[in-house]
Amino acid sequence: MTDEKKKGRVKILLLLSLSLVLQSLSSVFIKYAGQFETFSPEFILYYVIAVGCLGIFAIMWQFLLELIPLTTAYLRKGILYILILVWSVILFHETVTINNIIGSIIIIAGISLHGMDEH
Repeated sequence: MTDEKKKGRVKILLLLSLSLVLQSLSSVFIKYAGQFETFSPEFILYYVIAVGCLGIFAIMWQFLLELIPLTTAYLRKGILYILILVWSVILFHETVTINNIIGSIIIIAGISLHGMDEH
């Protein structure tokens, strides 16, 4: 693989990562919105931010699907579950169970196996 192709692949993977972080943040903002009374100003603010994150993600996702195969992109979406777990622990002080850990290991193993198949 040439240096130019490697740089292009790195840019695509960074864009994919950023899109997944945005999608995971939408879940965080929805959870924040749920802590306020429905249709209160705080609820609406967090909800609008969450929808904005999803909108930006959707645009990025369509762009990414032009650059990489659907199977590659969609399989990487498994990282969302791990990101949301991390956000839950950091921001909401939720506990991690053994099932969360096992699930995360399975997701990482699946993505790693698919990555090995690509090379």
